[in-house]
Amino acid sequence: MPTIDVLLATYNGARYLPEQLRSLKAQTFADWRLVVRDDGSSDGSLDLVRDWAARTGRALRVIEDGRKGLGACGNFAALLEASDAPYFAFCDQDDSWLPEKLELMLDRLQAVEARRGAVTPLLAYSDLRVVDGDLLEIHPSFRAYAPLAPPRPGRVLEDIMTQNVVTGCASLGNAALRRAALPISSDSVMHDWWLALVAAGLGELVDVPEATIRYRQHGANAIGAVRWTAGAAAYRLAIDFGGTMKTVRSFIVETQRQALALHARYADRLDADTAELLRRYARLFELSFWQRKRFYLGHLMKPGRVLRTVALLLFI
Repeated sequence: MPTIDVLLATYNGARYLPEQLRSLKAQTFADWRLVVRDDGSSDGSLDLVRDWAARTGRALRVIEDGRKGLGACGNFAALLEASDAPYFAFCDQDDSWLPEKLELMLDRLQAVEARRGAVTPLLAYSDLRVVDGDLLEIHPSFRAYAPLAPPRPGRVLEDIMTQNVVTGCASLGNAALRRAALPISSDSVMHDWWLALVAAGLGELVDVPEATIRYRQHGANAIGAVRWTAGAAAYRLAIDFGGTMKTVRSFIVETQRQALALHARYADRLDADTAELLRRYARLFELSFWQRKRFYLGHLMKPGRVLRTVALLLFI
């Protein structure tokens, strides 16, 4: 059995797949298997992967379950369900991994496993280099570009309830996390966010501050790198306050459903304070206007990220 399952989700990705596959072949850690699932491509993406595996001799497992159109979250969930290696790494079709990605993240994850045990759900997550469609660098750090506030020690799950800090394609999880997180809830906002919350609640998120991939931005990303600036936010509010309010409120409701799903499944495995926090956040709009503000200021406001916190405070 390979040490790591690299879980590649494809959908009409033939344009960028060759570069990503080259970056996988160049990994300094070689004990991995490629597990691929195609979501109904019409551009020969799966044939391209099969041809590459045949040429390079790389171990390949193709998941063919007859389903199409699951989307990114559903495709990766199906791949995770098929994985059985000690570790797993999500792989987007349009990025390019730096050569030491798997080696670096596995070293960091196993160091924590040595301290906490392999039965502890763990998820390592790294920074990313933001690049354009031609892999030209836009910014050396996605965390600084977005920007993303790091979770506070002792308040990690609390801090990531409303803002995901984990980018799935720059993460590595262990088998204990896979067992704990599956099946990924239909109320999860995204697969990587769900895994991050499960790891934070039941185990540990392992921060790898180095960038391990080139995160390609080409205009058709399923999620992509969105930059928050004061000017852009003010402009959006000025031209469409009502639409912005509706969008933010909708996002908050999605995170509440996700929190409620976590509480429903894991309440008996979480410490009492964490379980109560999830329950209260899921029921936030049952509170009065001023009770919601107090809850937000006491639990969700993140120092150092004034723009995001003020924006949410306005609409919560």
